[in-house]
Amino acid sequence: MRTALTKQQNIMVATLLVTYALYYLGRVNISVVLPSLALDLGVSRAEVGALGTVFFWVYGIFHFISGEIGSHVSPFRLVSLGLLATAIINLVFAFQSSLIVMLLLWGLNGVAQSGGWSPMFRILAERLDRGHIKAVSTVMPFSYVIGTAITWTLIGAVAAGENWRVAFWLPGLMLLVVLAFWRLTGTDAPKTVSSGIRPSTMIAEARGIASIMLAAAMSGYVFNGALIWLPTYILDTELIAPGMVGAVAALTQALAILGLLLARFWVVRGNQVFVTAVLMFVAAGCALLLMTVTSGTVAIVVVAFALMMLNGAFGLTVSSMPLLLAPAGRASSTTGSVNMMSTFFGGMAGFSIGGLVDVSGWSAVFALWGALLLLASILIWRRRGEED
Repeated sequence: MRTALTKQQNIMVATLLVTYALYYLGRVNISVVLPSLALDLGVSRAEVGALGTVFFWVYGIFHFISGEIGSHVSPFRLVSLGLLATAIINLVFAFQSSLIVMLLLWGLNGVAQSGGWSPMFRILAERLDRGHIKAVSTVMPFSYVIGTAITWTLIGAVAAGENWRVAFWLPGLMLLVVLAFWRLTGTDAPKTVSSGIRPSTMIAEARGIASIMLAAAMSGYVFNGALIWLPTYILDTELIAPGMVGAVAALTQALAILGLLLARFWVVRGNQVFVTAVLMFVAAGCALLLMTVTSGTVAIVVVAFALMMLNGAFGLTVSSMPLLLAPAGRASSTTGSVNMMSTFFGGMAGFSIGGLVDVSGWSAVFALWGALLLLASILIWRRRGEED
């Protein structure tokens, strides 16, 4: 039977969860004020939307780089640097009036933000025994859901209308407080002597987790595509009144929490991360395929169920699986590689899904999403015997 975490371990897990959730103050704040930003700069929404594209691509690439660095240097220092950099970038961003400069700054923010997730997972891997890894790793995905909900609520309240600059200087100041909190906790991995970055080790590691990286790419494409495009689907099909579309953002976060709770319940009860992810991906995939022939009120119920299952399975893919498959001392790099794939291909969803809708309609999108999740479940099923 698994023993309970010690008081110090519980504090460590809580510190990591809270710190990463507050990272999002300087990341998803831009989503709320994009229309106001476009109006103030005198540019189109498509042009200002490039800020999100730049962030996604840079963040995805540097997930891999920061993950590898996190295997060799102090995670405490890397997280500290990321918090400081994203705080400064947000403060500087608040006083800009050039889209070109903003694109550069938000790309740099992608670099800064990549210094959080993977190094934190090295701390978990090296501070907890294997008996606790599964249960604790299912807690960490709650951080980005909670962080998104807090940020959207806060920014929506203080940055209404033309007051978009508040959405950046306020999080910048708050992130400096988060940095002070993080520095006071001193949360870090045990000190080790690095053997240096070796390409042969990186290649061998990538081969060992190739199928999970591919599954992360497929599910990341669907996960991010759903976040970006489902509100548009609801508008196009008039499932709800246009004035209610703003509530979709809050609904997706509520569904995400329900999915993560369900995934955690099944993992803790059955001690099977991979099988749980497979079942939830299959359920989400089948629901999305059903959307190709579903409409009206039933469609709302089906898509809500699909989102709940998708969030639970995706959380296990980017958190639990890297920890369980990582070689000794390589938790940060393995987590970085898996998350790089999910983010990189998730970034592709922005433009490719829009094009698919224009050419073939929403049924083709749901068919593609469903097929990708079923393929991801097959890849994960083949690795189910390795998690123990």
